[in-house]
Amino acid sequence: MEHINLITGIILPYFNFALFIALCVFFFRKPLTDLALGRRKKFEVAIFDATKAKEEALEKNMELTARLRQLDAEVTQIKNGAAEAAEKDAQRMITEAEALARNLIDEARRMADAEVERARHELRTDIVAQVRDAVVSKIKHELKPADHAAMIQKQVSSLGELRV
Repeated sequence: MEHINLITGIILPYFNFALFIALCVFFFRKPLTDLALGRRKKFEVAIFDATKAKEEALEKNMELTARLRQLDAEVTQIKNGAAEAAEKDAQRMITEAEALARNLIDEARRMADAEVERARHELRTDIVAQVRDAVVSKIKHELKPADHAAMIQKQVSSLGELRV
């Protein structure tokens, strides 16, 4: 009995296990191999895609880095251009303001000269009117009828000398 116990107790379970493994390998080897190859191919594709994405990212990074370097130079160029344009605009505005100031000064001079001339004319007219009024008043008060008649006679005789 000991012999049976040895076979059934020790050898048979190992034999059953070895048979189970052999059958599993026989029946599942191809599907497991296909499954392993499929997963391997998926990993290889994933690694290839990741490598390609990494290369594209590095290329894009280099392109963006180059553009960033150019951007700094471009920003500097734009700033310089803006400063030059602002300086030119400022000079143009100053020139225009100076021309406008000269025009305003000339116009003010013309207006002032015209006003002075008008004031002189009014002053002359007023002085002449005042002198005339004073002379007429003085003549009215101080001129005697005999002197008046002599002046009229003198004017009439000077009219007679005129020839037409």
